[in-house]
Amino acid sequence: MARRLPWLLPGIRRPNFNLHQISVRMPTRIPRSLIYVAIYMVVFYVFAGGAYMVVNQETLVSIGQFGNSPQFIARSIHTQYLIEGLVIGFILAFAAASLYLLDYASKFAFDVGTAQKIELIATILVIVWYIAVILIFNAKL
Repeated sequence: MARRLPWLLPGIRRPNFNLHQISVRMPTRIPRSLIYVAIYMVVFYVFAGGAYMVVNQETLVSIGQFGNSPQFIARSIHTQYLIEGLVIGFILAFAAASLYLLDYASKFAFDVGTAQKIELIATILVIVWYIAVILIFNAKL
């Protein structure tokens, strides 16, 4: 009976399709962007000291000795707290993204103005992240 009706309600026509014609195709290969995201997550895990935390089973947080204030930076070079590892991981990940910007600027060979702007931004960011890492390392000493 549904095949004989050209409409369901006034103004709404019955869709003209067959369910056997609908097919969902799986991708033939893994998308490149998904591979980049996976690699970037592994690099962030390594930069944040995830493997170090798993192997050495360090304490994740510390309550300070004076007035129960938390300590965010371990006072030894050979230990780290969770928040310290995350901060360093983000800083190094952003520094790696800044280095990628330097590579990306090389793709603008015929647009010198855009390439110089991207190189300037990337160079400033690399210097900022380098200073941040040095400041955190000096705070540990």
